[in-house]
Amino acid sequence: MPTIYNKRQNSDGLWEVYDNESEEAVVVDGMPLSGLDELEANEAIRKLKRGEVTSDNIPPTAQSGWPPTKDGI
Repeated sequence: MPTIYNKRQNSDGLWEVYDNESEEAVVVDGMPLSGLDELEANEAIRKLKRGEVTSDNIPPTAQSGWPPTKDGI
């Protein structure tokens, strides 16, 4: 199952992109996607969904849909 990304607003009014299942902030290239304005958060989610950037802290199996189903089907 693909990872679902979402955003949440912190008490300081800035936004954070997080993994919906683990509720952890997404990290890309060693930097957490937090302290963003809303447009930046929306753009980060769009890029994550399209595979233009990859999260450092989401297991590869969640990103790719692995493992395959029984008998490779």
